[in-house]
Amino acid sequence: MGSRNSVTEINELFVEAMNAGDLELALSCWDDDTVFQTGPGDAPVSGRPALREALQAFIDTKPHLTVEEVHRVEAGDVVLVALKWQLTGTGPDGQPVEMGATDSNVFCRQPDGTWRIRIDNPFHSAHIGG
Repeated sequence: MGSRNSVTEINELFVEAMNAGDLELALSCWDDDTVFQTGPGDAPVSGRPALREALQAFIDTKPHLTVEEVHRVEAGDVVLVALKWQLTGTGPDGQPVEMGATDSNVFCRQPDGTWRIRIDNPFHSAHIGG
């Protein structure tokens, strides 16, 4: 299992988990209070059951996810990161899926010193096609 000792490491671990289709590993990058924006204009979800369902929908596309950090603001145990991301996969209808946007994530340091994603807003600046 990858390291969670920095924001960069938790980000890399999340991408690795998504590309491997490892739902549990991807979920482990979030904490129990994470809020996830599931789509442009959709209400965000929180709580383990809703987070699991939302992530499973992405994993079901058998995604290839890439991210590039574009901006970071650090405030002690809280870090805001903007990322450009691209995901390609296959939709439920068998058609290719392509998504990409600029993501804004809030990371929080846990009491044990590791990091978790507290807010994941992948559709901060959305364009969806495919």
